[in-house]
Amino acid sequence: MGASRRPRIDRWECGFLSNYRGDWLLVYGRRKTGKTWLLRRCVEWGLYATVSLAGECLLDNGERVTTLELGECVKRVGSAVKRGATVVLDEFQRLPIKYWDYLGLVHGESEGLLIACGSSMGIVKKVFDRRSPLLGVFEAFRVDLATVADTVASLADHGLGSREAVLWAPIARDPWLLAHIVPEGEPWAKLAEAAPRLAPVARGLVGEVFVEEERRLTRLYESVLELLASGFWRAADIAQHLHSLGLVSEPHPGMATGVLSVLESMGLVERVPLWRTRGARVYYRHRSSLVALLYHVYGMYDAGEPIQPQHLALRYGVELQFNIGELLAGARGLRRAYAIMPGGRDIDIVLLDRGSRPQIGYEVKAGPISGQDAVRAVEAIRAAGIPRAGLISAQQRPPLVGDESLGPEDILEIAREQARKYRGRA
Repeated sequence: MGASRRPRIDRWECGFLSNYRGDWLLVYGRRKTGKTWLLRRCVEWGLYATVSLAGECLLDNGERVTTLELGECVKRVGSAVKRGATVVLDEFQRLPIKYWDYLGLVHGESEGLLIACGSSMGIVKKVFDRRSPLLGVFEAFRVDLATVADTVASLADHGLGSREAVLWAPIARDPWLLAHIVPEGEPWAKLAEAAPRLAPVARGLVGEVFVEEERRLTRLYESVLELLASGFWRAADIAQHLHSLGLVSEPHPGMATGVLSVLESMGLVERVPLWRTRGARVYYRHRSSLVALLYHVYGMYDAGEPIQPQHLALRYGVELQFNIGELLAGARGLRRAYAIMPGGRDIDIVLLDRGSRPQIGYEVKAGPISGQDAVRAVEAIRAAGIPRAGLISAQQRPPLVGDESLGPEDILEIAREQARKYRGRA
């Protein structure tokens, strides 16, 4: 695949935004998840206003872009909405609150639609605060990473084979990656090669959120993200390390869970339920596989270690299992979980029903699974008390020694079906 054939990710959110007919809408989510791309391409807007870091406004009417003083820009936005136009107001978190009262008045007189878009962690909380002049004005719509289903299906639709589509999906869910890397070959090798220029970008994307609203907590948040990327997943262990760095007052798990909850609300961290794992009920990880891998690489560079593709491939396998688990949970209407058994052996995917009862467990490999390894994996899953056992390989369909064997073509078909369902609901 040449540079001229960079794939794009066709997302269900595009259908939602293009067909939206409700009240004013607040689109929010972590920076660089594709919010602006979706709004520019999926919404038939009459004006597109962007609040700059310099406190000015870039106003695009579809023919030309002009720079305006912020007050004048907000007036034009209000006038257009009153006339019935659809207007996008991007980087809404940068708009001073003094303009919110005016927008609240415009809402009562408007015939059109205002779509505000924000990236900082506090924008939704501020807009929906009981004292906010915009309370009751906006509905909220979160833009997360692209879904696994949309990503796998889109990569295959744009020329990748089923194996490559499955392998590249964990990092291609971050849409900004495809502007820097053409997805071909082994993703861990490409990422190792591009890491020196991409790792600072990933840290900068995350850091900008902190700079805007939580300056004094930047080091604390960054340290938690670094620990997660280094393999720490338990709140108690994270708290111990934060305490040793002098960032929290006590080495108590609660000191870490509060920070992790904030990062989760920002779309940077996710909690994966643990099933029958001693000493923990939650596995904390980076929400973005790409950011996790780049943070990990950045830490190795800081320590002066060379980046070997083989080392990154091991980390990549862990990210692959969580992404495939997310896909299968959505497709089966079950809940994704993970299990770390006594002795350290893990069960890569455990799908739970609404009563938290296990339905099936899976072993996941980026490469092939031999007959002997397949038998051992199935025996371990069943011995743990999970009624059904499955095997998944991104290389080729594993031998059918359990209840289910999925190869890359099977994963692609599941992704395509799930993507159709998402788009139908949108």
